[in-house]
Amino acid sequence: MLMSRERQASLRAEVPLDVESKTVAIIGGEGGMGRSLNTLFSDLGHDVSSADLQTPLRPADAAAAADVVIISVPIRETRGVIEQLGPLVRKEALLMDVTSIKTDPMAAMLASTEASVVGTHPMFGPGVNTFQGQRVVICPGRGDAWLDWARQMFTARGLVISEATPDKHDSMMAIVQVLHHFKTQVLGMALSRSGASLEETLHFTSPAYLLETYVTGRHFAQSPDLYGPIEMLNPDSNRVIETFCKAAADLADIVAAGDQEAFNQVFADVRAFFGEFTDEALEQSGFLIDRLVELSAGRSST
Repeated sequence: MLMSRERQASLRAEVPLDVESKTVAIIGGEGGMGRSLNTLFSDLGHDVSSADLQTPLRPADAAAAADVVIISVPIRETRGVIEQLGPLVRKEALLMDVTSIKTDPMAAMLASTEASVVGTHPMFGPGVNTFQGQRVVICPGRGDAWLDWARQMFTARGLVISEATPDKHDSMMAIVQVLHHFKTQVLGMALSRSGASLEETLHFTSPAYLLETYVTGRHFAQSPDLYGPIEMLNPDSNRVIETFCKAAADLADIVAAGDQEAFNQVFADVRAFFGEFTDEALEQSGFLIDRLVELSAGRSST
């Protein structure tokens, strides 16, 4: 059913007939996210071009000509590219970014151009099999007509939209991205320093441990140049990392003291925070664990 919806969306089934085709220039279009965006907007009937370091089409020429200019470059390069190309974007056009940090790129876009501005953050990677149900965060900047266009395009392609101010976005990403990435990296570092080989631990693994290890291994299979800026440049990173370190220290003290009562209280406090989500978590993680056991059993029998 999901792939059927994906197929229908790719055929513009959800795009109103009166929506005009736009010229869309993706700056950084040869990167993974740039190619994904090319597919997304091409499927919606737009004329998409890619401008990158090695393409015949130069970024400056693309920015000056397109109806929609999307900045899809590494985080550390984003402000410089915006400041270079923003003044070239036509006043009646749209300048948009897809960066994981929003406060700085939004400020740069609003200051560098008279064009409409929309900040976006696709909450998915370039390797997804379907856009259906994937989330994108939109930060309104300037220009209601183009903001409505962006909403319409993402919705037509099956994405779920969350809207936020740049400050709110970065505050939430400090939790959703920074805190979780930091936790995963600490786990990976601790495993690598534990004195036991990964292979040895897998001979004693539970399904839940294996699932956690897959998530950790997946993280380190990717580029540090992706995760480093997300964690280092988010303005709220220090606060959430300090919260993590304080929680780890508090728990370590409880365990070292053998204080079961305090341990029980921590469990109760955190369970109260999660509320009814604990029931959903048990059900959904149980389903994933069952599928993982089936996969592992299939591999061991071959």
